[in-house]
Amino acid sequence: MLFAGVTLCLTALLILFMSPAQAQQAKKETLRDQVNPKTGDALDPWFGGNWQVGAFGGVSNNPYRGTDDVELGLLPIVAYDSERMHIGVDGIDIKFFKNDVFSASVIGALRMEPFDNGDGNYLRGMEERDMAFEAGIGFSADIWRGSLITNYLTDVNDAHDGHQVDMSYVVPEQWGDVGFSWGGGVTWQSDKLVDYMVGVRRKEVRSDRAYYAPDAAFIPHIDFTVTYPLTEQIMLIGTHGFQYLPDQYTDSPIIDEDYVFSAGIGLVYSF
Repeated sequence: MLFAGVTLCLTALLILFMSPAQAQQAKKETLRDQVNPKTGDALDPWFGGNWQVGAFGGVSNNPYRGTDDVELGLLPIVAYDSERMHIGVDGIDIKFFKNDVFSASVIGALRMEPFDNGDGNYLRGMEERDMAFEAGIGFSADIWRGSLITNYLTDVNDAHDGHQVDMSYVVPEQWGDVGFSWGGGVTWQSDKLVDYMVGVRRKEVRSDRAYYAPDAAFIPHIDFTVTYPLTEQIMLIGTHGFQYLPDQYTDSPIIDEDYVFSAGIGLVYSF
């Protein structure tokens, strides 16, 4: 079983370094459940949890025209995780209602700038997008073998003034010590959010870059995660994701890919 777990995590590591991808975030709720053993004080669902520290590295293809084909990233992991509350660099999830089947949460997250106008000559002259602070509400319901997860987020710092709704179905699996989750869904983004991501404003137009004002978009995605405990407190995690970009994205003059493929690997220490 040790060999199987290490093999699966090394496979995730190979995917990380061999696959071009734009970072597709794995389902946070499922990954948190796999990483956090929830060994804190069961009588205190708010403050009887665990602290987590670690690092996560990812690789993705960059769909923006004129940029490097492969984009690498490294992010720290710092979080406090209990049965009803998660606060970390990856976001906030506070469950104000929870029973054996259903939960409802107040959620918050950061959306990093979609591109940097210094990433390539073709993006020069594009306005810098601000980092977005987003807040909203999330729901999770256990249905059949997995969970139906729905999240709504809206911009709260006027970075894009848009909205996003994601609906996913995620199935957790366990093979000995190795935990998996696989699933997929669809993300809806409002026209203002899509414009923030791929729009070309009037002042950004030049001879080889036409004005582009996109409509709202539906983005299908597939996600996979794997976790393996190296010790009682150290967890190895791997993620894998694929997004199919719709016409509202691919018709943009600053986009030259019709998909986003990502993978990542990380280590988390819980205490």
